Amino acid sequence: MSQEQLKEFAKKYDGRVAKLLSLGRDRLLEVDGYSYIKEFGFTEDDVKQLLMLAQDMDIYQHDYYDIPEDEGLEFYGVVHAWHVLSELEVPEAKELFIDILEEGGYEDDPDDWILSDFRRLIKPYRKDMYDYFAESSQLEGYGIWTRLEYIDTIRDMLKDKEVEEEKVNELIVKILSTNDNAILNAGVISLCMDEKLTQHHELIKKCFERKAVDIDHIGDLEDVEIGMGLRTERETERELTEMQKIWHRAIENVGSIMKSDEPRLKPFVNTEEKVGRNDPCPCGSGKKYKKCCMNK
Repeated sequence: MSQEQLKEFAKKYDGRVAKLLSLGRDRLLEVDGYSYIKEFGFTEDDVKQLLMLAQDMDIYQHDYYDIPEDEGLEFYGVVHAWHVLSELEVPEAKELFIDILEEGGYEDDPDDWILSDFRRLIKPYRKDMYDYFAESSQLEGYGIWTRLEYIDTIRDMLKDKEVEEEKVNELIVKILSTNDNAILNAGVISLCMDEKLTQHHELIKKCFERKAVDIDHIGDLEDVEIGMGLRTERETERELTEMQKIWHRAIENVGSIMKSDEPRLKPFVNTEEKVGRNDPCPCGSGKKYKKCCMNK
């Protein structure tokens, strides 16, 4: 019955837009450099249906639990529609992408696909949006992942010279001086590392001193200093967090398997039960499947 309902929902689309409903997930994983316009010939004539599909919650929020993965392709059609709208630079799509990202922002549960694709989707529209991203990244009412997405978008804008470095520096000082959210600070410090913004070194040191930095992803102060080009090697032995120990063990295990002449182990496959998007991830991370390995 579930599959039949899905087919009914899809009947309202035709022509080029209907083809998106059968493209599936693999094309989304290779979307960099891909042109829907060249492949399918999308034009302004398709915009009305594309906007309808991009917001089709009957399809996007459908229960796919009992549908084989190679048959429930309609779900990905909605995400494909987002990318076509972005490529066509449809003005209405800008607010759509913002709304989807922020819809779960207050509960820190933003949509998984918009979270992974937002920076690419918003690129045609972002040039005049710096103030919005800067203000939103500081709103404590938004979840941390939404705020980090805006910080990363600002990083992209800085690299592409769409915003003056002076304005970004002002934001960095404001956040690192007043914010104690360790994850957000780590995201801002990561921006400083990427762009070699060494003038914020003392401010970054103070963040580490008050233990307001998530070191699981960016490392400790010496790692940051190496990343910023302020030192070439460590002076002290690194103390790994529990999460970093898990990562290192996983890397070592993979390395030993790759070097071994013995037959490689087959990956674990759960043959007893299909994993739902909101079920615990089989990898053991403790996260929901949709927030962990589903999009990998």
